[in-house]
Amino acid sequence: MKLSKEQADYLRKGRVGRLATIDKTNSVHLVPIVYACIAEKIYFVVDEKKKRAGKTLKRIRNISENENATLLVDNYSEDWEELSYLMIYCRAKVMGPGENFREKKVAARKLMEKYTQYGKGGYFPSDIGKAIFVKLEPLKAVFWRNRRHSVA
Repeated sequence: MKLSKEQADYLRKGRVGRLATIDKTNSVHLVPIVYACIAEKIYFVVDEKKKRAGKTLKRIRNISENENATLLVDNYSEDWEELSYLMIYCRAKVMGPGENFREKKVAARKLMEKYTQYGKGGYFPSDIGKAIFVKLEPLKAVFWRNRRHSVA
């Protein structure tokens, strides 16, 4: 599915999204993520924040069991005339250690360009080949904005 230019611009300019995945009991798991867009795909990486040792993140377990995911990027303002959101229903794919090295390398570059914090403080995985990335492929998008909001 191809996003409209307005949707693609809104997504590209967004700083944080909320990723919803579903576990095997059909419970929704919702987490904030940072992401980068390449063509019609959206990527994020499991970064080097302290996690429970030896335990796979729930969002990764969920995607491994169910490829359906939803990404919400929104804009809140105290002036409700400026409210907006883009909700993208996606097919999610985990790219694990040793997989898709070239694709992960391009995604890594885009993520580090968009979020300079990755270059400071050791958040980005030191070995891209061993890192876990997720690729989101849009299937359907719902875009809403209040009257005065513009994407500019």
